[in-house]
Amino acid sequence: MNLSVKNANKLFRDGLRIGLLLQVGGIGPICMLVFRLSLSLPIAKLLLGIVGITLADIIYTGLAVLSISAIMKKIQGYRRIFDIVVGIALMVFGVSFIAAGHVVDSNTFQGHNLFFWLFGLTIANPITILFVTGIFSLEISKRSMNLKESGVFASGFLLATPIFLTFVALVGSLAGRVFPSVIIQIINTMMGFVLVFLGARNIFFKDKDKDKDKKRKFT
Repeated sequence: MNLSVKNANKLFRDGLRIGLLLQVGGIGPICMLVFRLSLSLPIAKLLLGIVGITLADIIYTGLAVLSISAIMKKIQGYRRIFDIVVGIALMVFGVSFIAAGHVVDSNTFQGHNLFFWLFGLTIANPITILFVTGIFSLEISKRSMNLKESGVFASGFLLATPIFLTFVALVGSLAGRVFPSVIIQIINTMMGFVLVFLGARNIFFKDKDKDKDKKRKFT
């Protein structure tokens, strides 16, 4: 089945729109981490980390496009391990932000470290698994898209990640230049406590949340 330019443009725009809505509505620890890092790191270095985040989204979206349900179920089976890994990483970042406002600077991440850090956190983040693959798969099913149409839709959907996070990074970079150092230290502390809370929640409270969801299904 041929895909007209008009239909391709519409699918691309729809994918971009839904992707941006997902980014805004699903703001989580990765987005907050990007904002915090942008206060101290050069934009050029942070963009490398955004590439890592986008690559993680591409992997999960690609699996959804190819409808590899067996692999997706396998990934979901290890979700508890992902919760713990991400939780520990977030708590480490959070504690470091609380301990010293200057702990993250232009020399903190050397080479490709930031790329691998943010790629690893995103690929293991349950929010990525649930929101990206879940919503994307739902859209494919709802629109009855074939492989070619899914690819065009996915292009717009995935473009939303670097657009939104680059905007977040630019805002953070501007704030880092405008705000006095005392304000940056306060932000460091606040973001640190938020990341520690989110990390602890990932490790200790996810099972309770799942139990609540199960109870709701049966009431």
